[in-house]
Amino acid sequence: MRTAIVSAGLLLGLAGCAGVQRAVPTEELVDSQVSIRQAEAAGAESIPDAAQHLQWAREQTNEARRLLERQRRDEAALFLKRAEADAELALALAREAPARAEADRLLQQVQQLQQSTVQ
Repeated sequence: MRTAIVSAGLLLGLAGCAGVQRAVPTEELVDSQVSIRQAEAAGAESIPDAAQHLQWAREQTNEARRLLERQRRDEAALFLKRAEADAELALALAREAPARAEADRLLQQVQQLQQSTVQ
């Protein structure tokens, strides 16, 4: 008898959990928007690869909003995670570009110095 009561309680608990809808992924939405703004501030739009990832991040965030309006929270959360990842990649590419340009400039100077010492 006791086992039946415990089993019934567990089944009711599981049924209750299954009926609970996931909360709106507010944190993920904010995280993706912050990452997009950081990438924009770093100049991602002026670097082709970064600009592409930034555009994808914006599109995925917009799609997540549409999904949230249709109460499709789990799918929206996935889109927001992808949006944040693309925005972070855009930010990394934007930060890398000036460093790469400086490295290329220094490499050219070294090559010029090497050529001048050989001659």
